Order: sequence, then C-alpha cells, then structure tokens
Amino acid sequence: MHSRRIRRRKDSLGMGVILIGLGVTFLFMNAGVWPNDTLRHWWPMLVILSGLASLFTVRGPKGVGSAVMVCAMGGWLLVATNDWYGLGWTRSWPLAFVAIGLGSLTEAIVARFWRYSVEEEEEEGAHVS
Repeated sequence: MHSRRIRRRKDSLGMGVILIGLGVTFLFMNAGVWPNDTLRHWWPMLVILSGLASLFTVRGPKGVGSAVMVCAMGGWLLVATNDWYGLGWTRSWPLAFVAIGLGSLTEAIVARFWRYSVEEEEEEGAHVS
C-alpha cells in the first residue's frame, strides 16, 4: 500500500511540472518573449514527449499501450498542424484511428510478454474478486 502512495506522488509531481512548464511557455509566448511561430508549428512535440515520458512510469501493458497511443496521436497532430504531405486537419483525421489502433495493438502484444510480479498478481486478483 505504501508503494502505491509513492507512485501517486511521483505521478502528481510529474504532471505538476508539465503543467507549470506549459503555462510558463504560453505566458512567454503571449508576452512576446518567445517567438510565436516556434510553438505554433511544434506544439505537438509536447504531446509526443509526454507519451515518451509516460513510458518510464509504466506499470503494465495498458500503460505501454496508452503511451504509444499518445505518441502516435502527437504524430498525427504534428502532421496536421504543419500540413505535411497535404494532410491538414480535414484530410488527416483517419490518422487518429491509426493512433488508437496502434496503442491497442501494442497493448495486446505487450500483454503476451509482460511478466507480472507476485505483488501485481495479488493486486489484479483483488480487483477481480
């Protein structure tokens, strides 16, 4: 039980740092300190980075699938924002389905090979009962 509280604190700490960083970035952009064009075209990289960062706190296959889906959604947002390959917002929406499917497929593949510790199996059993 103690380790679960520590994990929640780390998750809260990470989310707090991300939100503060985003707030400061947008504040600097609105104040004219940071060039507006930079973030206008590259903000989806923040989504991709958050997905990559969440891979370090994964506790199971579902977490891996979610992290991959967030990274893929960030990729779609990057393509649509910059209108790469002629895929703007109106033509690139099917990539959202690809991103969701990629996350789901990754979760299924990882679940086949994930090794649960004894503590995690007991937690899974407690949730099912």
